[in-house]
Amino acid sequence: MSNNNTLLVQMTKDELMQDFEQVVRKVVNQMQVDRQTSKDEKLALTRDETAELLDVSLTTLHNWNKQGILKPSAKVGKRVYYSKDEVLARLRGGQVSA
Repeated sequence: MSNNNTLLVQMTKDELMQDFEQVVRKVVNQMQVDRQTSKDEKLALTRDETAELLDVSLTTLHNWNKQGILKPSAKVGKRVYYSKDEVLARLRGGQVSA
């Protein structure tokens, strides 16, 4: 008796199409996120990069966002990015634009 772990599932054509469309949507969405991320990489910093550059904790970044001191410039999916120019202005002790 061979054990190849094959699982056969009965589904309608409509169910198969729905599953297929869902997978395609996820792939396309991830491609859009990746493309946008690569465009923004030169102009934006991640939360971790921003916190490290400013030598503050992620909690401090969160509090600054709530207080309007330094707000993220973009969100792509669940990722948050800060404007490199604004972070550098904060690093120099300058005024951060609102």
